[in-house]
Amino acid sequence: MTTNAEAIVDNRWRFVPWLSRFVLLAATVIFSAIAVKYLADPVRTAAEFKISLGSAAAVTNMRVGFGALPLGFSLITLGCLISARRRLTGLWFIVTIFGVATAARILGIVVDGPARESLMVLRPEVVLLALSSVSLVLERRRREA
Repeated sequence: MTTNAEAIVDNRWRFVPWLSRFVLLAATVIFSAIAVKYLADPVRTAAEFKISLGSAAAVTNMRVGFGALPLGFSLITLGCLISARRRLTGLWFIVTIFGVATAARILGIVVDGPARESLMVLRPEVVLLALSSVSLVLERRRREA
């Protein structure tokens, strides 16, 4: 029989799996969107950032580095989204990827200057990093409760 105190603890943690799923879904969508843009038209997508690709190898490298890798990331986060057992692993993965990406973006802003394009993507990166970090901590605490 469930006591009143146990029910309160259970209710307190009920939203955590949904927050974790939301973060994993958001990361999956973001990684997929990046992948599709670079896989479908790497030349135009690179040109939006004033990057010119001067050879077939450059186009292929852009397609692989900016298209295939994010597509792989999206498949990993999707797998973690649909498996409750892998949810915590997926959150660690997102915190790692977005933490490193955010650190590199901040380094670029400091070293290269605050380009408008860099500042525009920094905000959502920081938001997803914060959400995934909070979700990771809460998911770990929920599992320990």
